[in-house]
Amino acid sequence: MRDVRLNLPFRRSTSTAARVAMVAGVVISVLLPGCEVDSFLDPSVTGRWEKTPTTVPILERIASIEDESVEAVESTEATAEDLIPAPQAYRVGSGDAFKIELYDLIERNTKQDYDRQVDSRGMIELPQLGEVYVAGKTLEGAKAAVEEAMRKLVADPLVSLQLTQQRQQVYHLMGAVEKPGSYFIPSPDFRLLEGLTSAGRFSESIEDVYVIRQIPLSDALGRQSPEKATTPNQDRKSPIDLIDDLTNPVTRPVTPPGSAPTPGVLGSAAREPVIELPDSGSPASFRQPASGGMQPVATPPGGTDSSWVFIDGKWVQVVGSATSGAEAKAKAEDLLTQRIIKIPLKALLAGNMKYNVVLRPGDTVRIPSPPDGLVFMAGQVARQGPINLPTSGRLTLMRAIDSAGGLGQLAIPERVDLTRAVGRNRQAIIRLDLRAINEGTQPDIYLKPDDRINVGTNFWALPLATIRNGFRASYGFGFILDRNFGNDVFGAPPTNRFGE
Repeated sequence: MRDVRLNLPFRRSTSTAARVAMVAGVVISVLLPGCEVDSFLDPSVTGRWEKTPTTVPILERIASIEDESVEAVESTEATAEDLIPAPQAYRVGSGDAFKIELYDLIERNTKQDYDRQVDSRGMIELPQLGEVYVAGKTLEGAKAAVEEAMRKLVADPLVSLQLTQQRQQVYHLMGAVEKPGSYFIPSPDFRLLEGLTSAGRFSESIEDVYVIRQIPLSDALGRQSPEKATTPNQDRKSPIDLIDDLTNPVTRPVTPPGSAPTPGVLGSAAREPVIELPDSGSPASFRQPASGGMQPVATPPGGTDSSWVFIDGKWVQVVGSATSGAEAKAKAEDLLTQRIIKIPLKALLAGNMKYNVVLRPGDTVRIPSPPDGLVFMAGQVARQGPINLPTSGRLTLMRAIDSAGGLGQLAIPERVDLTRAVGRNRQAIIRLDLRAINEGTQPDIYLKPDDRINVGTNFWALPLATIRNGFRASYGFGFILDRNFGNDVFGAPPTNRFGE
């Protein structure tokens, strides 16, 4: 019995420890899931905080409120063809200046010198010869044109032409550069990095540089010559016919209407007419009859209209509705399109040669200005008011909230209004979900000048904030002494040397 009494306290302490361990386990099991809870009754706390990484895009434009027409023209990346020099004979254009020497025109064995500039019509005027058309011609072609004009007066004309000013052999710099203007292209291998050195100083924090290139869709327009188009070589198709073959494939051999059928391997058969390329502005359109040769055929006044789209590095013809008469002629006379090449500036300056494209005559290099403007913050944010757009980098919705000091205690991230100007004297308001953007389930948005961000609240935000701030906890040590104004708290009162 004595041993049993000695073991009772030990058993009692063991059962108590087991109960304590059980209670501690229950408490830990309840509290541990709270480590992954975003907040304690605070809906203004946002974030992802997941172990799995994610990638989401950042929107340049909100399609539901913004039209594509207000955005910049669509751009393309640099292609392999943009890196290859394409030497070509210089062709005379408006504004070019000549030094012309004419022999035996006024008097035999004498020379007359003239300085002439090509006018806007492509003409130069010479005494006794009148106006001579030289636009679109090479230097040899312009010389031949002057000689042809002299043959009326001189049996064996002798002409010397020297270009003193080449206005067509230039590129143009514009935008946020120190020295904008037009600059001469000295060689066919003149590249973008060399062209930027002429601009002086510019901001290297700009993301992209744009090369705007005008491309004629007609060979006749590129030549700018009023002469009649000559018949191409029978063994070689023109680029227009190649485009026609690709866009309008013909599965059976064809012959022009009214021509006699030619017997072949499969025998003679009636054949359908060729669908012509709608180019009424060019001197002639070409088609290939069954006999083989390329024959010029006049395009009828009415026909299909077409446009050109740059797809996968190539210009593709898109056939549209028919036009006729003067309207079709006016559209055909403007067979020019433009291509905008988007070049990342940081990669170019770092030495990535795949972006160092060759500059062609007539190219325009645009260096955009750094972003400038204000974004206005309102509602449940820590600091309301305007925010300057950064000169380096871009401002998104999440970064704007961070710049305003974060959300306030009463903020509801699901209630964020974005007000944006979408046209002249027009603005649109759209509701965004900031919580979903922070969680990575919806894309963030690049902000633009004059955007307004208004963070809202709801009915339960204030009660939750009151409950959340009502919890208090205090800890520490205290000492309380109360003797009712007695002077003997720390012992007997002191006495003087006389014992009083």
